[in-house]
Amino acid sequence: MHRLLALLFAAPLCAAAAVPATAPAAVTVRPLSEVALPAQGSAAASVLSPNDSLIAADVTAKVARVHAEVGSTVRKGQVLIELDASDYRLALAQAQAQEASARANLQLAEQRHVRARQLKDRQFVSDDEVLARHTEVEAARAQLQVAEAARRVAERNVEKCRVLAPFDGAVTERLAQVGALAPAGTPLLRLVDLAAPEIEAHVQAGDAESLTRARELTFESQGHHWQVTLLRLAPVVDQAARTQVARLAFAGDGAPAGSSGTLRWQGAALLLPPQLMVRRGDALGAFVVRDGKARFVAAPDAQEGRPFALDLPPTAQIVVAGHQGLNDGIGVQIDTTGGSR
Repeated sequence: MHRLLALLFAAPLCAAAAVPATAPAAVTVRPLSEVALPAQGSAAASVLSPNDSLIAADVTAKVARVHAEVGSTVRKGQVLIELDASDYRLALAQAQAQEASARANLQLAEQRHVRARQLKDRQFVSDDEVLARHTEVEAARAQLQVAEAARRVAERNVEKCRVLAPFDGAVTERLAQVGALAPAGTPLLRLVDLAAPEIEAHVQAGDAESLTRARELTFESQGHHWQVTLLRLAPVVDQAARTQVARLAFAGDGAPAGSSGTLRWQGAALLLPPQLMVRRGDALGAFVVRDGKARFVAAPDAQEGRPFALDLPPTAQIVVAGHQGLNDGIGVQIDTTGGSR
């Protein structure tokens, strides 16, 4: 009987000893540097000339001659258009005559002043007379200054009848017609600067920091690619579009002014593909393997279905297969057969 009871009590213990412990979860891991991709961004962009100007008339006159046609290139200071300066030359001649008259009046007033002082020394005139002659000199000198200013204005008006190129450029539009009256301010030609153009891109405010830290920037247009560098990024965000204006320069020869395309860049951050994302509780993140155990690493800024970043070193072992059924702290067995990535 005692032997039978001993066998009955020993049987459950043997059965319990025969049940194996929970097996570690099988997972496949890869270093972060192998599975992550650089953060990429893009923005619509266009190539702008430093100057794209409508050259206008400064004075009202008829168009006499046009020296630059559409498609021609001009140098700074080159005559583009000549206006009829006949009336302005007459005004200049009048101003020169008035200046000469004012200069003569000043000389006469100075001579009278000198004569009055000489007579005062002989007590032939009073102090008031000398003072009056001095006042005449000052008034004549002021009139001369007015006449000189009028003459300079008249000279400038004559000069303005020769419309000059303000910079090296190409004529893209002609609005002036010979014989037509061009009032002051009327556009005559459109001139585009030949200096190196810049690229203007409107970047989403959330991508601005990524752009400033980008390792490679490219402008794409009509199947062509150009390397570019960031010149400046406006610190102000457009309230309506939530964008910031960036200006960039071509590293070498670039697209012509007026081209439109896309600015693309690769950021410094490394992003994991969305298929490695798991949700645990209210957090999104991914699993890594540390000391033979699965550890959940949360990604605070992660969004479902989009690549996400983890604050981990490039050598961190990311679980790329078997991660959906893991829990934080569970033991794992790494599959070394080269499972799916």
